[in-house]
Amino acid sequence: AGAQATGSVVNTGAQGGPDAENNDGQWVAGTATDTTINNDGRQTIATGGLATGTVIKAGGDQSVHGSANTTRLDGGYQYVHAGASASDTVINAGGWQVVKSGATADNTTVNADGKLQVGAGGNATNVTQNAGGALVTNTSATVSGTNSLGNFSVDAANASATNVLLENGGRLDVLGNGSADTTTVNQGGILAVATGGKAQNIVMHDGGVLIADTGATVSGTNTSGAFGIDGATGKASNLRLDNGSQFTVLGNGSADNTTVGAGSTLNVAQGGTLTGTTSFGDGASLTGSATNSGQLHFSTGNGQGAAISGSVSGEGQLLKDGDGTLTVSNGTLSQSQVNLNQGTLALNNAIINSDIIAQSGTQVRLTGNSVLNGAIDPTDVTLDSGASWNIQRGAAVKSVLDNLDNAGTISFAPAQANSPFVPETLTVTNLTGRSGTMNLSIRLDDPTFPTDMLVIDGGQATGKTWLNFTNTGDAGLGLATTGNGIKVVDAINGATTEAGAFALGRKLQAGAYNYTLSHGSADENWYLSSEAGYRAEVALYSSLFAQSMDYDRALAGTYSQRSSAVNDQGFWGRIQGGHTGHDGNGGIAQGDTPESSGSYGFIQLGGDLFKHDTGTLSLTSGLYGAAGQSSVDVKNDDRSAAGSVRDTVYSLGGYLTAVQDASGLWADVVAQGSRHSLKASSADNRFETDGTGWLASVETGLPFNISQGLVLEPQLQYVWQGLSLDNGHDNGGYVNFGDGSAQHVRAGLRFGSSSEMDFGQGTSTVAGLTDSMKHSTSEMPMNWWVRPSVIRTFSSDGDMSMGTATAGSNVSFTPSQDGTSLDLQAGIEARVRQNVTLGVQGGYTRSVSGNSAAGYNGQATLKVAF
Repeated sequence: AGAQATGSVVNTGAQGGPDAENNDGQWVAGTATDTTINNDGRQTIATGGLATGTVIKAGGDQSVHGSANTTRLDGGYQYVHAGASASDTVINAGGWQVVKSGATADNTTVNADGKLQVGAGGNATNVTQNAGGALVTNTSATVSGTNSLGNFSVDAANASATNVLLENGGRLDVLGNGSADTTTVNQGGILAVATGGKAQNIVMHDGGVLIADTGATVSGTNTSGAFGIDGATGKASNLRLDNGSQFTVLGNGSADNTTVGAGSTLNVAQGGTLTGTTSFGDGASLTGSATNSGQLHFSTGNGQGAAISGSVSGEGQLLKDGDGTLTVSNGTLSQSQVNLNQGTLALNNAIINSDIIAQSGTQVRLTGNSVLNGAIDPTDVTLDSGASWNIQRGAAVKSVLDNLDNAGTISFAPAQANSPFVPETLTVTNLTGRSGTMNLSIRLDDPTFPTDMLVIDGGQATGKTWLNFTNTGDAGLGLATTGNGIKVVDAINGATTEAGAFALGRKLQAGAYNYTLSHGSADENWYLSSEAGYRAEVALYSSLFAQSMDYDRALAGTYSQRSSAVNDQGFWGRIQGGHTGHDGNGGIAQGDTPESSGSYGFIQLGGDLFKHDTGTLSLTSGLYGAAGQSSVDVKNDDRSAAGSVRDTVYSLGGYLTAVQDASGLWADVVAQGSRHSLKASSADNRFETDGTGWLASVETGLPFNISQGLVLEPQLQYVWQGLSLDNGHDNGGYVNFGDGSAQHVRAGLRFGSSSEMDFGQGTSTVAGLTDSMKHSTSEMPMNWWVRPSVIRTFSSDGDMSMGTATAGSNVSFTPSQDGTSLDLQAGIEARVRQNVTLGVQGGYTRSVSGNSAAGYNGQATLKVAF
């Protein structure tokens, strides 16, 4: 204390900012005179210290806790802290005096490009603000002096400001309880009025900045005339926002005839309204969630842009002029109409629900996940891969484009239910497909085939575009096409289309038909036509009759497959598995059963319920039940895969067998019912149906002893069976079934051994078995047999139709199973206990004509007598 310094030069101490004071630089606890502070230098004046005549260069600063007199700021800063004072400070270009709360400054001069900042609770008196000097303060500070307009003041006591001049970085914050009168805002000046604040007689010049919302009360003039904000009603009119201005329309507010200039933002909260003409220039932004009932007018220069970030709703319109770009992002734009007169309209993750009326030479770009719901006429349109354009059906504006570059999805809106289908058209001069998609609708049950259409007018279609069609016809059913087919891409006025410009994005099926897309052979158009062959499901569903009835017949089998040489009454069971199939021959188009190949298996359990011997005739009756499954792969007529069918079956049957004791002549009658659950799968469809099968069999045979222990037995069997399947529906249409039936006659010869299967005293020498009825393997009674047969299938039927009552849409198929097969079966059985008989059998069936079944099988049987 009491020390003096004169003419010092300070080059250090300013590191860390104004509040990071340290022992570096110059510390003044006494007096310092004529000090020069250079870049990175700091003079700290302690409480009670005094500095006079200090010159502060750019990058240097002075931190005042005591007193500072006649300081000159030549680009440097002066910080006056609470309890400190500064007098006669001159602020030149780049200089900045900061008067903090509790600090005082007197007789400060602010020259061009200098800045005086007085914070809340600060006090600055006798200020001279020369032209180009900036004052930064708020209505919680106290400031008084003169400017180029005369005397001005800011009075914290009543939170008011009068005749303040704001320019070149100056700012006045009118707080919520504050007011300002006769404020002039020049280029670079900022007037900020908080909600509840009031400012009147404001003069806004070009480049002046206004920050406010509809909760403030502001009135004055700008370059467009009188403007005002009524905080009581929340209405603003004729605002002009320039040079980074920010204005917010609150939820209950409105803004009428607003102009938003460069770098400025108009924010509208949910429920806020824009009326009149709201104009936007280069760099201007509209944010929030606005309701617009007037016109939004965007005008952007070449290489410049404006933005909408958020949502705009209402019955207003949007107008875009100028060569620049308007970007709509992260919201929804819904207006009665969008007019694109010049430049580019870019959507980025945005939704537009409006028609776009454009002029040639303009552009619409959809990027990100943008969605456009409406028509466009005319302009250039680009869709990126995640973007989509939905063309509304029945719109007054028809979509006509100059150039379309599509990597996204374009969809004609789905046809309305219970309303006539009216096709729509998209017309383009040039189309560049970048693996984009177009979704169209078509009626395939109408002989005129009305369809949405793409028209290429005078230009060319290149690249790759995927076309997806939705059949809007009755129940999704279709007709066969004639000639070239159905025109879906129309190349007019010399337009050309590359050979690979279009392809079906997904299969189109209706009724019994597949439809394919192809380039016109004599023109540049593209056509849909029904394939010469039926769709895969025709063969797949037609095979259900043969698969189900083949299984039922294998389960019923023959008398020799179910019985044994032991005629004692008892329970029996058998397990059988095998392979079955049909050759296809002429194919479904020729009325034959489709080619198929698959396997089956079942478990069958039965028991003799009644057995009676009259002395000349032996009668046996019983019941059986079974559970099984078959799985078949089906082929089309061209031998390509049609699909597969899985059938789960539960069955119940009964039998009655009569044997003449003297001759051995026998007759066997079987009645059987089955419940089928079928699941058919193709590449494009899943179809399920249930059905009921029935079967009746009459079989007889007469054994002849041809030598000791050998027998030859002619056999004859007649089988009549039927099947009823439930109707259903797949992606292509209805699938209806008529009742199916078939008759079979089998004639065969059974040749084999004829042991009585007596189970006498065993001769086993194995310890513990010598006195039992158990036998060694060589002592087991057994029989063997082989049985060749000829099987003739005839009078088979079973209609399958795909269609509806619409004239010409029904297509019916009657797959025939008629034909002749050769069958060879062989078996062996052994009596392993007094009351237990085991057997194994196997066989092979070969179709020699027609469409009869072929395959092989194997089974194991068990009978327990009681």
